Amino acid sequence: MKFSRLIWANLTRKKVRLILTIGSFAVALFLFTFLAVVKSAFSRGTEIAGADRLVTINRIGLINVLPLSYGDKIRAIPGVKAVTHNHWFWRRVSGRTEFFPQFVIDVENHRKVMSEFKVPDDQWNNFVKDQQGAIAGTTLAKRFGWKVGDRIPIKNALYGTTKNLGI
Repeated sequence: MKFSRLIWANLTRKKVRLILTIGSFAVALFLFTFLAVVKSAFSRGTEIAGADRLVTINRIGLINVLPLSYGDKIRAIPGVKAVTHNHWFWRRVSGRTEFFPQFVIDVENHRKVMSEFKVPDDQWNNFVKDQQGAIAGTTLAKRFGWKVGDRIPIKNALYGTTKNLGI
């Protein structure tokens, strides 16, 4: 390159300008990446669930649930096919520090609304009959080494007493 020495000389002539230029480029790159991740996070739910599902939460947060009577009001809206509810609660597997999300679900309507939730009918019926039953995804079951029928001690972190739940 014929002008490389001239370019380098002009770049290093004002060091503060060079540092500020590189810094502004780095900040712009960081913001672009951050906003791309935020955009992806906001649209991720529709990629999984589809555009025909509406999720509502309490305005205070995930832990505070909506009253169950709201389900009847939502069901009365024309075009609504099914309504279900989930309630997040925080527990850990006894003897482990890892956390994974756990939800109390509405067994009557959950599979109607969450069509991507695939559980064989015999396993679903066993889950519905067992009040201490739980369903775990294949990835989570492989991570902890669980099999169908295992008893898993769950340590309660927020509410009431500790119980053993069966998968």
